[in-house]
Amino acid sequence: MKIAALSLTMNDYHVVDQWVKFYEDHKDVLYKHIIVHNTANKDYEDLIASKFTDSVIITRETNGGTTGAYNTGIKEALKDPEVDAILLLAHDCKISSSSIKELYKLLLSDKSIGAVAPILLENDDKTIVAYGENLTKDTGLDRLYHNQLLSPNLPETVECECLPGGMNMMKREVYEKVGLQDESLFMYCDENEYFLRIAKAGYKIMATSKALSSHCHIYTEGTKNDNSLAWFYINRNHLLVCRQYRSFKMALVLFLKQFFYAGVKQSFGFIIDKTPKKIYYYYLGLIHGILGIRNNFVKKLG
Repeated sequence: MKIAALSLTMNDYHVVDQWVKFYEDHKDVLYKHIIVHNTANKDYEDLIASKFTDSVIITRETNGGTTGAYNTGIKEALKDPEVDAILLLAHDCKISSSSIKELYKLLLSDKSIGAVAPILLENDDKTIVAYGENLTKDTGLDRLYHNQLLSPNLPETVECECLPGGMNMMKREVYEKVGLQDESLFMYCDENEYFLRIAKAGYKIMATSKALSSHCHIYTEGTKNDNSLAWFYINRNHLLVCRQYRSFKMALVLFLKQFFYAGVKQSFGFIIDKTPKKIYYYYLGLIHGILGIRNNFVKKLG
């Protein structure tokens, strides 16, 4: 079992203590642990180096978004010919050694399986975020068993079309055959695009209830709603992926729906929340997406 786990960070001082605790819960089953700084302050680099003394730590000179940073780490993992599986692991996700073992066992149980994931839970450890994901006809996400409570009656495995981007394990050969993530997407909808490629390459995508993970968000004061730019990437990338893997006609229908019906409702919500800046990025993302513009705003999201 030669698993390389990969986590990203960008001056996330507020999550370090929790991250270290989570790492202690599973580090014994990892062959290699890779951390990628998606740019970093010097004092934060020193802090991470002091906390993760056995990890391979890489600092990027530029912010590549999640796609660029993951690619940096994936390439580092692939340098080692002993690595046979790569676990993408968001630093605010909790997973035990036993769950990682179950993922690896499922991954290697069939040559046709290319990627696996646990049930992803909320911070309460009982409400399901996703037990596998499917893609809608316009390539949006449909999270299976979303908001249901964890139950012993759930199926042991689920074959699906997509998995959470920050909590999945893939065989080495998948990256070698399918390639790296699409860096032009920067962040958001990147997993939708990548799992479409995995399926096209003939691999099965599976989730298992024998492995559990919890997504434990920690927000610093004032940052929870400061995610205006996220709306740009969410809307733009959804349209870009729909254009590429479905059709321009379907993307146009999506654009019109999001621009008029959903956009008006969303704009009222932004105004009520006193975040009118989000309206600008929401519509800018839609325009860039339908026109196929892939320019990125390189800045940190709150």
